[in-house]
Amino acid sequence: MSKPYKYGVYGVGRIGKVHAAIVQEQGHQVVALGDDARAAVAAAQEELNVGGVKTFTDPAQMAREMAEEMDAVIIASHTRNHARDALPFVEAKIPIYLEKPLTDDLQESFAFVEAIGRDPRLLQIGLQRRYDPALLYTRQLLQSGLVGEIREIRCILRDQYPPPSTYSSRGLVIDMGIHVADEAIFLTGEFPNEVWASVHSTRGYVSPIDEGGDTAFVTFTTPSGVLGRLDLSRTHSSGYNNETYIIGTKGTIHTGRFAGYPGAIPVEVWLSNGKLHPDSRTFEMTYLEGKYPEFLPRFDVAYRLAHQQFRADLEIGAAFAVTQNEVLDTQVFVEAAHRSAQNAGVRCRVQRSDDLEVYKAACLANGLI
Repeated sequence: MSKPYKYGVYGVGRIGKVHAAIVQEQGHQVVALGDDARAAVAAAQEELNVGGVKTFTDPAQMAREMAEEMDAVIIASHTRNHARDALPFVEAKIPIYLEKPLTDDLQESFAFVEAIGRDPRLLQIGLQRRYDPALLYTRQLLQSGLVGEIREIRCILRDQYPPPSTYSSRGLVIDMGIHVADEAIFLTGEFPNEVWASVHSTRGYVSPIDEGGDTAFVTFTTPSGVLGRLDLSRTHSSGYNNETYIIGTKGTIHTGRFAGYPGAIPVEVWLSNGKLHPDSRTFEMTYLEGKYPEFLPRFDVAYRLAHQQFRADLEIGAAFAVTQNEVLDTQVFVEAAHRSAQNAGVRCRVQRSDDLEVYKAACLANGLI
């Protein structure tokens, strides 16, 4: 690291405060806080112990006034406002760490990418799984050919509790699914060609917000013939659970088998003879004290590595690993699943293109916009 960074943070709810605390702990300074809600700013000032920093309730004003005083900005506002809040900082040429997704509306997301362009050095998206050591090791094993060609992938994400009342969600599939949809693309190296889904309500679940249900199943196929499934729920009463199965032609990889919470994160490689391969490894969650979001012990290391890589890429002018381009793909994926679930599980075709106009036209033709 060549220098301590001066950060602004716009959107200081649950995840915004997590990001701010991480960069502080990494030796950097928060010099500005912003949020549409003044009460959220005041609470963040106290929790982050930054009572004297400049505060804002308008991202454009923050970008204008702080352009010469900030090295980077973290945007973690309500999902529906991400693109709106990011655009002034793009225009001010302030590097951005933007929480996923671009927005909760696919048409607006395409418009945002059209406005800022495809340059992968403008902003990094907070899809932290791409920095998670256990999943990176899983990807390395897959690429080594140890379990042969991928036949099936199943990505599981289960929360223990419903989201807070202040949460912004267009639906369970879009909000939860984006994490594991991106994980599936990242691990298989493929974008789906067909997606279908269903959303369900299970017994005894009470939530302060309506997401259309508390459990969802998303099935998809890829052009090479991989069969995939995303399992999502807010009802895992034993604790937060994230695990992934990849069944190959020569064996199986199981990453993140539930082992208590917090607990170990095993990456188990099972060969065709039923034996555990010696390249299997175990990673640990972070054991935290005090109050924290339920997902944080599992992905604390990934968040920290993502911020470190963000700054490292900035310093050498490198492309970020996950940008507006990658998250747009993931948003198309979950939009197709969301619309399928709303239409009794109808199968939705999806097609991507590096040409943004062609890509958008395909989404229009497939009924996603």
